This record gives sequence, structure tokens and C-alpha cells, in this order.
Amino acid sequence: MRVRRAALLDVLRHGEFRALWGAEAISVLGDQLARVALALLVFDRTSSALLTALTYALTFTPAILGGWLLSGLADRYPRRRVLVTTDLVRAGLAAAMAIPALSLPVLWVLVCLLTLVSAPFKAAQLALLPQVLPTERYQAGLAVRQMTAQLAQVVGFAGGGVLVMAVTVHGALLFNAVTFLASATLVAAGVRARPAPHCDAEPDTPDVAASGASWRRLVPPFALASLIGLYVVPEGLAAPYAGALGTAAASVGLLLAADPIGSVLGAWWASRSATGEPPTWRSVTVPAAAAGLPLVVCVLAPSLVGSVVLWAISGVLSTLYLIRLQAVVVAIVPDARRGTVLGRLTTCLYASQGVAIVLGGVLAEQWGPIVAVAAAGGLGTALAAAIATVRREARPRPVALAEDEPTSGGRTDGRHRSLLRMTTSSGGAPSGPPDLNTGDEVGEPSSRTGNGSGTSMTGAPAVERSSRAGRRGWALWTQPRRFVLYQLGVTAAAAAVSILVATSATIQSADLATLTIIVALGLLAAELSRQIERRRRRFSDTPHVNFSSVWTLAAALLLPPVLISAVAIVLYAHLWVRSWRGVMGIRAYRVVFSTANVILSCQVAAWSARQLGLIPLGQDATAATALTLVLVVVLYFVVNSGIVATAIALLNPGRSVTGLVGSFSENVLELATLCLGAVTALLLSWQPWLVTLMVVPLYALHRSVLIRQLERAATRDSKTGLLNASSWHALARTELERASRHGTTVGVLMIDIDNFRRVNNEHGHLAGDEALRAVGEVLQREVRDDDLCGRFGGEEFVIVLPGVAGTDLVTIADRVRTRVADTEITVTQGALPGSADRLKVSVSIGAASFPAAGTSLEEILLAADTGLFAAKDSGRNRVVMTT
Repeated sequence: MRVRRAALLDVLRHGEFRALWGAEAISVLGDQLARVALALLVFDRTSSALLTALTYALTFTPAILGGWLLSGLADRYPRRRVLVTTDLVRAGLAAAMAIPALSLPVLWVLVCLLTLVSAPFKAAQLALLPQVLPTERYQAGLAVRQMTAQLAQVVGFAGGGVLVMAVTVHGALLFNAVTFLASATLVAAGVRARPAPHCDAEPDTPDVAASGASWRRLVPPFALASLIGLYVVPEGLAAPYAGALGTAAASVGLLLAADPIGSVLGAWWASRSATGEPPTWRSVTVPAAAAGLPLVVCVLAPSLVGSVVLWAISGVLSTLYLIRLQAVVVAIVPDARRGTVLGRLTTCLYASQGVAIVLGGVLAEQWGPIVAVAAAGGLGTALAAAIATVRREARPRPVALAEDEPTSGGRTDGRHRSLLRMTTSSGGAPSGPPDLNTGDEVGEPSSRTGNGSGTSMTGAPAVERSSRAGRRGWALWTQPRRFVLYQLGVTAAAAAVSILVATSATIQSADLATLTIIVALGLLAAELSRQIERRRRRFSDTPHVNFSSVWTLAAALLLPPVLISAVAIVLYAHLWVRSWRGVMGIRAYRVVFSTANVILSCQVAAWSARQLGLIPLGQDATAATALTLVLVVVLYFVVNSGIVATAIALLNPGRSVTGLVGSFSENVLELATLCLGAVTALLLSWQPWLVTLMVVPLYALHRSVLIRQLERAATRDSKTGLLNASSWHALARTELERASRHGTTVGVLMIDIDNFRRVNNEHGHLAGDEALRAVGEVLQREVRDDDLCGRFGGEEFVIVLPGVAGTDLVTIADRVRTRVADTEITVTQGALPGSADRLKVSVSIGAASFPAAGTSLEEILLAADTGLFAAKDSGRNRVVMTT
């Protein structure tokens, strides 16, 4: 107990941490004083509440853009230099703002620039903390920062008015410039100079061992961080919430103080529970989901004291999970990328809070602040639980090295260099649970169809192909029982909703006219793109978007509920008869499921639009109308994607996040199609004849997506999804030419599956295909997005890693080897669902680098191949480096 109690204060014994901590505290204090001074200055000059609010918003919103675009500076340049430089720049901007004769437009530009420049400062500071503090003190350091930030904000806001009265507004702004100079001085004097991250990373440190952490792996942590916006909705609704409780105006301050108090307690808890190991994913997701439950209880309209306690508990849990989440991200992200990742993570926190508070205000207008607070908490809990179910443990696993491998910062001594030197890293039996679920399992829903968010399963699963031989009947019955029940349940729900809305339907002639226009244009667009759609379906190895949501969402916003279902049924029936029927893998039951999914999504969107006052659409559209439309679009997307993701999860419980919800590009395409649907609805409500202008752009968009799919098919291996041999060679040559021009290194890994012929002989060629797919997925997941993974031929793979050489290359290769050995592959046997074998394979890897092993691609491949043969000869399941 004594050790943990001291942890919170022990971090202050680290001189570099004290410098960073003091610099941040001074900067936060100065920022709050400046916000007060700016608000008073603008209001005094303009007497405009709107312009005052705009000025205050400018001290926050540009940080979102800066965080996303400028955080990478913290990884490109030495971080202390970034901190000092940005502080000096901010000091100059703050001093310029203190000039009395400055016009308001110039003042606003300076405010924007100052806020923008704060982004790389924050990113560099966050990235330096793991280097400054030992692992066992890192969470305690985050807790100290959280407490200090809360206190500095309170002191800054409380003392801002007093300071302004004492030294005038311009004096307060000048004081803000002085705080930045003091911050720069503290950092320059107290933080040790370090080179840029890419020059300083040791190859065997945990962060470099995790250099395969890609943006795909960071999607769940980023999504979890964004949930904080839902948990700060109560702060934005404190005043109306107090009014709904019937309490005095003074109670607003108590409600606003609840979350900061909880935040301090949560930071203290995080420091008390910190250990020397990175937090587990479970220790993050449990408090993340629990943070919304106290807010849900607010639906019972508790007393003022009860509400304050509930909000404080939510603040405790949300701060706890955020601190642990940051420690998890630090553990899985290499040091050379921490500035970018942590800076963008902070950006997500800022953006989510602003968006969630605005949406909370919209809900409060319709249903009252108490219901809005409870809804935000419930949604946060539900989303946190959903993220937890699709994301496995995030902490990095140790990489086993051979006994002769260096284990602490060792680099090969140049004195031992010879013409052909081989460094071997071998591994024994696989250990630990499998980290990846690879390969397509039985009956997997492999593509998305319809509407831009309407989804169905395409691609004929192995179990269907085998079961159709010799038996007749609907292929749905060959699927696992839980999946069949879910499909039937979704279809029954859609039918029940359609019947229910039909019993109370009131249809007018104008509705029938709108229905006719929507259906006619939907059928026309589908007919024009019919051949394109059929070709796209044949190439659909990713989620499939067919653009019919342009018409179904428009129907949801304009038509009575019973006609909404009719539009979905007609459009999908037409797609089945004219475009999909006869295409391999498109089954009738999947089209029925897609239709039911679209009906439910449309009905939910229509209901929410009515509740939010969006229906009927009119010509007096305002910014609130646009915001409400965005909310309806997001709701449609979430419901539709959630229904499909659940279906995929039932068939393949270990599916990755991308496998459940699709790739980023496909989801963006879906959202773009839904936005076109919202525009179509607006055009129909204003000037219906303008909707005809939507047909040609949709056709062009359809063709462009087909071209992208054809390009992918021409450059990718069909079994693994990796680059094919010819595409890989062309891109690899380009990388070598670039490295030769800039004097950098390039690593190459040659990978071969051990005893692959035995897999084919004992389990069949389908098992061999599953093994190839599984290894391909591991390779893509364990290297960076910019690395080039290709299938060289047969069971051989090859990877190009720009900027990697030496023991770094061996470390990455050994991690890939370990992950492959840990991966369990499911191989379907026979025609019966659930009949499957599980096997594991290993790989041998040869490694070589440019320019050490050669100056041409052929020379480097020959060197890597030599290492591969040496790995095979020395017992397989090994890594051999050739130079």
C-alpha cells in the first residue's frame, strides 16, 4: 500500500517530468486567462454574444485540424525542439494579440494560428512522457497531468476576471505570452535533448517490437476515446438540466463541478491501480462501458445531490478508462509514431466532445435534458460494449528470440561484418492464445450490398457449395442455427413493422406522386448501371455498395412508413431479378435479409426524423435542419451496419473489426451515398424535377467504383488479397529507386510456409488455400500500411519494408514468424455445418536489406532467398538474416 500511495508523488521526483508538467500547467493557466480576456475584449467592442461565442470557439476548434495535420511534426523532429519552438511561436502570437489597436479580424486570425500551433506541442509532450517516465510510473504521470489540468483550468477561469481588472485585457493577453516563454524555458532547461524518434529507436524495445501496429489496429482505441463526448453531454446541458429538476440557478455550478471532481478522483484511482505492465483491454473497456450507467439512472430524475453524485461517478470512470487507454495505445504504437497517434487521439477527444454536446442539445430540445443525458449515457455504454466484443487484447505479446540474440539494445558490431553473415532467430512451440482469426469461415457473409448501407452476404461459402450437391432446398437451412434464427428474426421484425405501420397508414395523392418519382428514378438508375452492377458483384471480395440508398433514404424522409417498405421491396426485387440473379454466391435468402435490413433501417430513420421535427421537409431549411439530417444519416448507417455486423459475428465470432463493418473506404462510400439520399429528399421537397440531375452522377460514380475494383483485381492475388508477383516487383523497384536517391535503407523478407505439401496431403487443397489466406492476413496485420506484401508464388511470400534494416528487420521478421505460429486456422470438412479441423502452420523467413546485401532488387532477393534456404536447413520456423 505504501508503494502505491507514493506513486502519485514519486513521478515528481523525475526532473524531466517536472519540467514537462510545469510547462503544461503554466500553459493551461495562461490559456484560460486568455480566454477570459478575449471574451471580455470582443464583447466590449461589439456587444455581440454571437461574436463573443465565436471567439471563444476559435480557442478550441482549430486544434482539431491542427491535431490531425500537424501532430506528425512530433515524430519528424526532435520532440524537445518541437516543444520549445511551438512555445516561442505561441508567445509571439500571444504578444501580437495584446496590441491595443489590433482589428478583430486580425485578432481572430491570430487566435486560430495560436490554437493550431498548440497541436504539435501537445503531441510532442504526450510522446515524450513514455520516454521520460519508467513504465511503472507512466499511468501515475498521466494522473498527475489530469489533476493539474483540471486545477489549472479552475484557477485560470476563477482568476481571469480578477487579473483582467488589475492589469487590463491587453495586459492579461501579454501575461499569456509570458507563460509560453516560461514554458519554453522550463522545457529547454529541464528536458534532455533527444534525436528525432526514427534515429533513436532501439530495435528490441517493446515499442519497436510493436511496429506492426497499423491504423487498422488503432480503430477500436480511437473509437473508445471518442465515446468521451457522450459522457460530457451533461456538462453542456447543466443549466437546462437544473431547470428541469426545478432547482435554483446556483445549482448549475454544482452540476458543472461534478465531472471535474470525478475526474480528479478517477486520476487518483488510475495511479493507485497502475502496475508495471500495460493495462489489459478488459481493464479499459469495463470502466468505459460502466461510465454511462450512472447517466442512464438520471432518467429517474434524481435530486440535485443524487445527480451530482451520479455525474461525479461517471467522471471517475471515464477518466479512469481514458488514462488506461492512453497507456494501452503507448504500448502498441512504436515510439517513431507516438506523436502522430497520440496527437490524433487528442483530436478525437476534442472533436467528439463538441459534436456530442451539440447533438445532446438537439435531443434536449425534443425530449428534454434529463432524457438527453440518459440517452447519451446509454448510447455510450452500448457502443463501449460493442467495441469490447470486436476487439481482442491490445497489449503487445513478447517476441521470443534465440539465446544468441541480443535482448537489450544490442546492435551488431561492425568488426564482425563479413561478406556473408547470418543472424538467426528461432522459435519453439507456439505459446499463448491465437491473436488473429484468419481465413473465411463457413458461410461467412463476405460482401455488403444495397443502399450504401444495405448489406447482404455474397460469395458462395464452401458449406453451401458442398451441400447443394445431391440435395435440393433453400441454402439458408445449411447455415448454423444461431445464424438462421437471427436471419429469420430480422426478417420477421421487418415484416411486423411493415404490417404495423400499414394498419394506421394515411396516404395522400401527393405521397403517391412522390412514390412514383422515387421508384421510377430508382429503377432507371438500376437499369442504366445493370451491367456495371453485375461486373462489380463478380469482383466483390470487399463490402459491396449498390447506391440504392439514394432512393430508400429519400423515401424514409418523404413518404408515409408503409410506402417506405414498399420502395425497399420494389427496388431490391428489381436488383435481384435484373442484376444479381445468376451471379455466383448471390442467394435469395441473402437478398431477403438485405431487404429486411433496409426496411428496418429506413423505418428507424423515418421515426427519428419525425421525432426531431425534420418531417415534413420544407423550404425553410436552416443549419439545424442540416444537423438533424446528419444525425438521421448516421443513425441509418449505424443501424444497418450493426445488423450486418451481428450476422457476420454469428457466423465468424473471431472476425476483425474490418471484417465486421468493412474497410474505411467502403464505409465512406456508404456515407457518401446516404448523403446523396438526403440531398435527393431535399430536392424532391423543393423542386422535384431537379432530382433527374442525380441519375448521371450516380452512373459515373458507379463506373468509377467498378474501375477501382478492376484495378484491385488486376494487382492483387485472388487467394490472399496481397499484391501479385508482377505488381509487387514493379512497386519494389520503385521503392529501391527512391531509397537510392535519398540514401535510405529498404528491408526485404522472403517467407515460405513450412511443410506446405503435408498440409495439402493431410487436409486437402482447400486447407492449403485457408493456410495461404491466414498467412497473408498475418503479414498484412503485422507490418505497416506502407510496407509492400506480395505473394511470390506457391507458398512463398515477400515483403518490402522501407526504412528498415539490420536488427530492426530481424525483430519484425521474428514477430511475423511468431504470429503465424500462434494463428489457428479453421478448415471446413465435408458438407455438414460445424464440421471443421483446426491446424497451425509455421514459416521460415530469409531477410536482407538494401544497400547492405546488394544494390538491385535481384541481388537483394537472392540474398533473402539464401537466408530462407539457411532457415529451412537449420530446422524451419526460423529467421535468417543475410548481408
